[in-house]
Amino acid sequence: MDNLTPQHLFSPSKARQQRAQAADWAQIDSWLSYKYAGRTVPTFERNEETLKVLRELSLANERADEERIVAERVEREACKELEADEAARNPEHVRIIETIKDHLTPDGQEALRALAATAVALDTPSPDPETLAHALVAHTSASQTLANNIAHIQTLQTYLDTQQSLLRVQLNHLQSNPAFSAPPSLQRQTTEQTRQTKHIRAKIREYEDRLSSLEKSHARTAPTPASKNVSSAEAIVDMLEQQTALNALRQKVERLEKEVDEYAGLPADREAARKEVARLEVELDNMRRRRDALFEGLVG
Repeated sequence: MDNLTPQHLFSPSKARQQRAQAADWAQIDSWLSYKYAGRTVPTFERNEETLKVLRELSLANERADEERIVAERVEREACKELEADEAARNPEHVRIIETIKDHLTPDGQEALRALAATAVALDTPSPDPETLAHALVAHTSASQTLANNIAHIQTLQTYLDTQQSLLRVQLNHLQSNPAFSAPPSLQRQTTEQTRQTKHIRAKIREYEDRLSSLEKSHARTAPTPASKNVSSAEAIVDMLEQQTALNALRQKVERLEKEVDEYAGLPADREAARKEVARLEVELDNMRRRRDALFEGLVG
């Protein structure tokens, strides 16, 4: 607070910054006094860089102290567990083990220590050789699998590094090659196309307005089904339906004309036409008989 100047009184942000720095320096002074335990703290220059370094150092020291406290707590708990296990051991079993150790040869003691170390390393509940063998096989298989995975990842990383290098080369080529750079007239062309687009849009709106006016005028002058919007889907569907009906009617007329052509030359009166048809039928029968007689004469 002693470092506050009259200018800081008129700048709240600078005043807050000065108060924060004063609080940090007070914390650093307290931490240094605790670390030196009554000894004189060395003098040093008080600036922002020194404050930053001392603050980081105090935080790292606090983290180290916390980790050390946790490690000491874990060690004490492990010692208590070992002491509890040692107290819970059967004295008879302890005596038997000590007797066995005393009667073992140096090679046997070494083998026993190797067996115990192997059981501890493999984290097996029993020093049985078969159990140790299964655990060793499982650990070996897991180790081999991890080694293969690591080799595969390293190969993949090498491939990715190679591809990255190639991509960087291609990117450098694209950035440095004049063929891939924008032409100088691109801005002018873009401006011209934008102007043409605006002009075309204005023309489209003008034509749409004209078309709408024509449709309204046509609807007022001819209020018939044909006065629908010629550009609408409904009008197109109606036109297609009318065209289909017209084609069907034309086919029907052509069929009727063919049927009428068969009766060409008959009188217009119905009775006279019937008599003419009867006369023609009699004539047709006579001709059939003559044909049959001629056919029989040819066969005889």
